[in-house]
Amino acid sequence: MRRTLNHYFFRRYVISFFSSLIVVFALAYLIDMIEVSRRGRFADVGFTTIALISALRVPAFIEQAFPFVILFSSIFTLLSLNKKLELVVARASGVSVWQILAPFVVGSILLGLAATFLYNPLAAMAQAQSANIETELSGGSTRSKDSLAPWLRQSGEGIESIIGAKAIAEGGLKLGGVTAFILGEDGTVRDRIDAPSALLVDNAWQIESPVVTRIGYAPERPATYRLPTTLRPEFIEQKLADPQAIPIWELYSKIEVARSLGYNAEAFAMHYNTLVAKPALFVAMTLLAATVAIQFARTGQSGKTIIGGITAGFVLYVVTFLAQALGSNSVVPPVVAAWFPVLAAGLFGVTILLHQEDG
Repeated sequence: MRRTLNHYFFRRYVISFFSSLIVVFALAYLIDMIEVSRRGRFADVGFTTIALISALRVPAFIEQAFPFVILFSSIFTLLSLNKKLELVVARASGVSVWQILAPFVVGSILLGLAATFLYNPLAAMAQAQSANIETELSGGSTRSKDSLAPWLRQSGEGIESIIGAKAIAEGGLKLGGVTAFILGEDGTVRDRIDAPSALLVDNAWQIESPVVTRIGYAPERPATYRLPTTLRPEFIEQKLADPQAIPIWELYSKIEVARSLGYNAEAFAMHYNTLVAKPALFVAMTLLAATVAIQFARTGQSGKTIIGGITAGFVLYVVTFLAQALGSNSVVPPVVAAWFPVLAAGLFGVTILLHQEDG
């Protein structure tokens, strides 16, 4: 009987999770399509392309929303079981709160593992592909305010320059949406180069189809432009790449390579530890949901329960965000920053449940 009850609770929880996930995905997809379509540089792009770009961007957004999906799924499932008096009957038959929550915890762990090791690589790959498509459509233009590129100063063969890119691929060997400024001997800008892409070959950027602009002269359009550099691909990727665009299977090796070369890889380490801690974070969210939803709620009290759960989840999100910022900027070790909010939320949930159960 206990096994049947566990399967029933587990099935209800998983169904609630995927139902909430579909709703959140559809809402995020709609909002993102509106956001992409309103950008000036996509004014001449068809609806199909905009829909494709949004479809590739949304999985990364959803990955950030997973903890809240877990929280709401747990709350809604427990409220539904309470409304039908199923939890009351289970408690009356001698089932403890921990036995009731066991299927939810197992489900959270399995969903967390799937989100980390299956969903994350797919979302990272989709996000990288979306960036490449947007870069190709923008034609290398950097006038758009929503696509400002980060910059790196470089030198090579006596030439000083600054280079920026909107997208990075092939481990730092290829850049998309490139803008570079060539500096003169007095430090002022001599030339500006805009191009769709650049490839790092033999200590130089091979810039394809550039537009070279110099004050007082008409723009030139050579087939290629060679820009010397001493930058290494590992440094370029560490500085320009978005950690969320790198799948977990590649993150650890890139962190080790960057550190072996003396580069600061704390942002990548923070993202890696956050992904590793995700199953535990899902469990913590489930425990927080249980503190506000496992007790029997009379008619009209569901609203207060949902508000309480949202408040708890929001507080945990703010703490997690602050911890990630501290870890990414080397204020605290990334491992501590990733696991402290998870452990604190989990212990808080266990403490409240113990008080509710045993008084």
